[in-house]
Amino acid sequence: MGPVWVLDVTLTADSHTIAAWRCKAHGEPQRTDYDAATVAKGVSVVTVSGHGTIAKSVDSQVAARVREDGATFLATRSAGQLAFVRHERLEPLRAALAAVGIRPQAVFVGTTPAEAAQRWRAGLRWRDPLRLTDEGSALAQALVRRSALPVLGAVLVLLLANALAGPSLRGRRQQLEARLAACERTAATASETDARQRVLLEEFAARPGVPRAVLCDRIAAAVPERVVLTRLSVEPLAGRFEAEKPLRRNERTALVAGTAQAAGDVSLFVERLAVEACCRTVRLEHVERERDAERLVFRIALGL
Repeated sequence: MGPVWVLDVTLTADSHTIAAWRCKAHGEPQRTDYDAATVAKGVSVVTVSGHGTIAKSVDSQVAARVREDGATFLATRSAGQLAFVRHERLEPLRAALAAVGIRPQAVFVGTTPAEAAQRWRAGLRWRDPLRLTDEGSALAQALVRRSALPVLGAVLVLLLANALAGPSLRGRRQQLEARLAACERTAATASETDARQRVLLEEFAARPGVPRAVLCDRIAAAVPERVVLTRLSVEPLAGRFEAEKPLRRNERTALVAGTAQAAGDVSLFVERLAVEACCRTVRLEHVERERDAERLVFRIALGL
């Protein structure tokens, strides 16, 4: 809050005199010329003495009656004495100070300027500038004026720091954003891969209508004597396997390939497979004679 202006008011029979003191938190009060405009811009308190002020022992009956009648008397206790004055006696002083824009934060009776400033500082609370009174408004304005220069300096320092560190921080931010985007893409790809793997596992985990062992056994039982099997694939891959691409297979299909001495052997094999209950369809996909050989090469597709 800075220095506190203490107005040392001496009451007379029909008026008053004012002496101004500038009191710092850790220093001796300094007597200055009373300038109402300067005091109005700062924080001020008032200490009164002179005509109409009375001091009594705190143990006296008069002091007790004064303490009980706060609506009539303004009292200040100090060093075993209770100094007091009637509120009506201070009305002309309050009006004169209000006319020049001075709203004292506190009024003490019979204290020194240093003690008045110390008492006010001891009773200051953080909610005081928020009071919806003339005194609270004056305190808030003084606080704003006091803090304007440090706040402005802090803002300028922050702007300077931003101007100096801004380019490097923006570059760092762009790098982090690029890394974040790459991590998000990697995570999305991994999630898609995991989903495809789960689907593939579910497909392979599904129990077929006819056990694979029974299917293979029936196909082997149907092979004629002069036929040699070279391949038996159940639900083979459709195309080549490629990394990071969905795995496709010929569902519910078995491929049988082999060699035979004559076309009749191939026809017999097809007929035997057709009578097997485990095969929905039997289709001879390919048959040809090998070059420079007397045997036939064939391929049969079975629908499971």
